[in-house]
Amino acid sequence: MNHLTRQHLALFMLIALSMGCTDNAEKAAVTAYGPFLGMQATETPQLLAPDLLASPMVEFNGTFTPDGKTFFYTSDIPNHGIITFTEMQEDGTWTSPAVAPFSGTHSEYDPIFSPDGRRLYFSSRRPTNAYENKTKSNIWWVEREGDSWSDPTLIPLADQDVYYSSLTRSGAIYFNIWSNGKLFKASPEGNSFQIDTLSDILHTQGNIGDPFVSPDEDYIIFRGYGEDSFGQGDLFISFKVNGEWTVRQNLGEPINSKDLEICPYVTPDGQFFIFASSRLQVPYVAKPLQVFSELQRKFKTADNGELNIYYISTSFIDRLKANVIPQ
Repeated sequence: MNHLTRQHLALFMLIALSMGCTDNAEKAAVTAYGPFLGMQATETPQLLAPDLLASPMVEFNGTFTPDGKTFFYTSDIPNHGIITFTEMQEDGTWTSPAVAPFSGTHSEYDPIFSPDGRRLYFSSRRPTNAYENKTKSNIWWVEREGDSWSDPTLIPLADQDVYYSSLTRSGAIYFNIWSNGKLFKASPEGNSFQIDTLSDILHTQGNIGDPFVSPDEDYIIFRGYGEDSFGQGDLFISFKVNGEWTVRQNLGEPINSKDLEICPYVTPDGQFFIFASSRLQVPYVAKPLQVFSELQRKFKTADNGELNIYYISTSFIDRLKANVIPQ
């Protein structure tokens, strides 16, 4: 049996095992294989590696190394975020998700790699003496050091809770402050940062957050609400034209839905858009005198209305860009 045949057999066995352990709504799951968790071009949102990542817990956001061989994301248990990761092995399969070496003790979330992949940035409530509120949310970073990681380093940005960083090639950090519902840009200035609120044109419909900015700062995607929303919360995009941000555009269906969509991210190769959604694949059906254990059984699956991680091709970005920059 040649090497390729053995790989196919191993892949088949993994798929069969996965299908045997899931319910009928999840039997279409395909085992993650190859870089970027085996994502394929699609114009319809797909669960990202559902047999590996999706669970009855809350999963959201995510970030790949530039080579697509390591993926960090957030798992959430009540009042405690955990940064989780999986890595591609030599045979193309991926490791079972595990708690990141620097996470678990404190509530942490929103991991994202810098464009060059050298540093991983994340939000954390780990204690610091930098502020009077010692356990507020701040942005920290770690670097890979061989087979281990450096100690987390604090980036002091604001006195209020800071979340969801996104990095540019120039070293600028975009982030949001939940309490005031605004987006900010921290531009390197010596050993500190110049902090500026993003354009008022982005803040016309109430609270916004979860900014993902392209490495070259030519567009920004973020979470928002308002009259132009489809449901509980949508994702929007704005382009930078002649140095100014354009009026936001709703990403529309099939990305946004009547449910909650948050945590935008574009893979380093620019091919895939990742986001979190609370949409149901198969709706709950509750009938008079129905045995309640049937509903409980569904709630124990990944398709229970909690956030899961989805992906879709990034072709929609150019379509929306053409609305403000005719080709």
